[in-house]
Amino acid sequence: MYMAKEEFKCGGFRLSKGKVEINRKLASKTFDEFTPSDVMGIENCMRCGICSYSCPFWLETKKFYDVPAWRTYEINKIYSMFYTGYGIVARYLRIRRISGNEFKHWTESAYDCTACGACTYTSPMEVPNWYTAIVMRRILHYSGFNYESAEKLISNSKEKGNALGIENWGEVASKVGFNMDKKDSEILYVPSPLEIQNIDVLANTLSVLNKLKFSATVSSEISDPGYYAYLMGDFETARGMLVKVYETARKLNVKKIITTDGMGYFWLRWQGPKSIKENPPIEVEHLTKTVYEMYKQGRVKLEKADILAPTTVHYSEFLSRLGGIEEPPREILRLTAPQFIEPKEKPSSDKLYTCTHHVELIDEKKDILKRVRSYVISQLTKWGGKSVIVFDPNCMLSLENAVKDKQADFKVIYFTELLDRGIKI
Repeated sequence: MYMAKEEFKCGGFRLSKGKVEINRKLASKTFDEFTPSDVMGIENCMRCGICSYSCPFWLETKKFYDVPAWRTYEINKIYSMFYTGYGIVARYLRIRRISGNEFKHWTESAYDCTACGACTYTSPMEVPNWYTAIVMRRILHYSGFNYESAEKLISNSKEKGNALGIENWGEVASKVGFNMDKKDSEILYVPSPLEIQNIDVLANTLSVLNKLKFSATVSSEISDPGYYAYLMGDFETARGMLVKVYETARKLNVKKIITTDGMGYFWLRWQGPKSIKENPPIEVEHLTKTVYEMYKQGRVKLEKADILAPTTVHYSEFLSRLGGIEEPPREILRLTAPQFIEPKEKPSSDKLYTCTHHVELIDEKKDILKRVRSYVISQLTKWGGKSVIVFDPNCMLSLENAVKDKQADFKVIYFTELLDRGIKI
């Protein structure tokens, strides 16, 4: 939390006379994974504010620091002070600073964001406002101003190997029936902690892989792909967890990594490799893409599943908008979801509201989450489905919490159950 003292030193920050001073080491660490595209993004932001209209947090609070571009401007100020000629001179002359009044809003603002990417989609300059929210969290983590619940997820990742502190992953995997650490399998399945906590998701996934006649294995050492640590600001821990996934896949000599988690796919395939500056050493697929390709090749048949109808969908923004996987989940739904009410907008559209996603794990945000959830719930309710299909365990958590809070009365169904019931070999 922000500490209103005349002078405070912590992790590269110094607050003195209402001004925040940042040392070179923290600045260098903050921008160590920036690409030319990121630099252009933060420098080209015109602060027009169009991005705010696709953000349910700003729509709910109308606070200036919940405008996605505000976070980008704050990060850009730090970048310019260390990496541009004008900014360096301005910093030297002490005419450009992060003020204490601005900085006290950082923690709240950084987590009033699900990183869904809608703000970038709507931005005329394609400004990566969702990414600067994560960069802001990185500064909060290393300077000591992060939320306690975020730091708990980080410490669990370091000490337990997963953000939720699960210690019996091996027992769970064996109970479900997964082969453990089996070399030369075709597939290494990498679940997320939320999926590990849901036996039905794991059982459905194993059943689908068996129906597809894949030899699959899980690793006793991998119970988290690492993206929670990344989303909470600890890039180094997240990178280590990612590298461990890749190294394990090589050690087991598998042909492919498969995930059933929308964010897991985005992290393992795109954002994680960007962070470590290496391409994935092995193919990474979301299960929907795997099934879709087999369907196109005539190797698998898809029929209407026996689930509560009519059905509709909450797409994973990390799978579609940020991950680039649009047609596979959409076509699978058309084939397997009974009485499917398909959104007119494509899965990556900013017109489809984000759920509250991983922010559901931040205890300090509980008060606002219910209000922000109302946007996506209103949209889903208007479509009228009795079942809502989801492609990400964080989305499942968000919508199930909405049901518990009596904001909705539909049934939330993970896509692995839909596949398990709809695949015909």
